[in-house]
Amino acid sequence: MTVNLKDQRSYVNHPFLETLFAYDRWATRFIIETCLELTQEEFERPVGLGLGSVERTVNHLVGTLFFFTDRLTRCASRPRLEKDGRTKTAGELRALFEQADREFGEAVKHALETHALTEILNWADTDEEPLDPEDQIPYSLAFAQMIDHGIQHRTQVADMLQTLGKGLPMALSPFVWDDAQRQ
Repeated sequence: MTVNLKDQRSYVNHPFLETLFAYDRWATRFIIETCLELTQEEFERPVGLGLGSVERTVNHLVGTLFFFTDRLTRCASRPRLEKDGRTKTAGELRALFEQADREFGEAVKHALETHALTEILNWADTDEEPLDPEDQIPYSLAFAQMIDHGIQHRTQVADMLQTLGKGLPMALSPFVWDDAQRQ
C-alpha cells in the first residue's frame, strides 16, 4: 500500500502539533486507502466493534472532521455524515476525507494563528446565550480531543480489518509514518 506523502502539507506553526496532525492525516488516509481493498460487503459487514462496521466507523471518522472544522470556525454544524441514512463506499469516503481534511487543515491553521492554546473555545453547536460552562474548553484540549478521536476510531477499524482477515500489523505506527517521511 502506498500513500501519497507529498500531500503531507504543514499547516501548523508549532512543531509538536504539526507532527501530531501530519501523522493523524496520514494514518486516516492510510486506513481509508486500505478500505478500498475491501469488497462493499466486507466494508459494511457487522463485526461487533467500533460503530458496528468498517463503513460506519470510517464514515463517523470522516464526518467528525467536518464537525471539528465547524467548531473551530464557529460555523453552524453541518448535518453529520453518518446520520444521513446512506451507506457509502470507501471511494466516496476517501473523496469526503480529502474535502474534510482540506477544510480542517485551514481551520486548524486559522485557529492557531488567531488564538492561544490557552484561550477558550466554545465546543457547543451554537454561540447563542446562555453558554454552558462545560462546553467551554481551551483550544489545547480541543486539539487533544481531535487527535485522540482519530486514534480511537482508527484503532477500531484496524481491529475490524484484523477480524476480516485484512490485518495491519504495525502499519499505523508513528514509526512507520516517520520512516515513510524520511524516504
